[in-house]
Amino acid sequence: MRQEDMERFAFLSLCGKRDKALIVGEEKMKFSDFERLSYITDYLGLSRLNIEICNQLSGQFKEQLDAFCRLIEQEEPEEYTDDSGIQEKWLAGFCAEAPEEAQKYLRRVMGIDEEETKPTDGT
Repeated sequence: MRQEDMERFAFLSLCGKRDKALIVGEEKMKFSDFERLSYITDYLGLSRLNIEICNQLSGQFKEQLDAFCRLIEQEEPEEYTDDSGIQEKWLAGFCAEAPEEAQKYLRRVMGIDEEETKPTDGT
C-alpha cells in the first residue's frame, strides 16, 4: 500500500462523517473546510494527504488563496493575528466528531482536554 493510501485510510478512520464526505468528494468542500482540513492533516503529520488535498482543491480555491497571499504581503509581521484560537477549535471539533474509539487517541495526540470535546447544548 502506498504512503498516500495509508494516510488517507488513517485519516478516514479518525474523522467524523462530514469530514469523510468532504474528503471522498461526496460533499462539496468550502474554503473554510479546506483551511481546517489542511491544518488538521498537517498537524497530525499526514503530509502526503495534506499535499493531496492541496493539489486537488487549490485550483478550486485559487481566488481565495490569492487574496490570502495578497493580505499577507501587505501586513507587517507585528500585524499578524494569532490564529491559534480558531486552530484549537478546529482540533477540538475534529476530535469531538471522531468515532468514539478514536477520541481518546486524538485527545492525547492533540493535547486536548476531554472537556473541550464534549458536545455543547447549542448555546
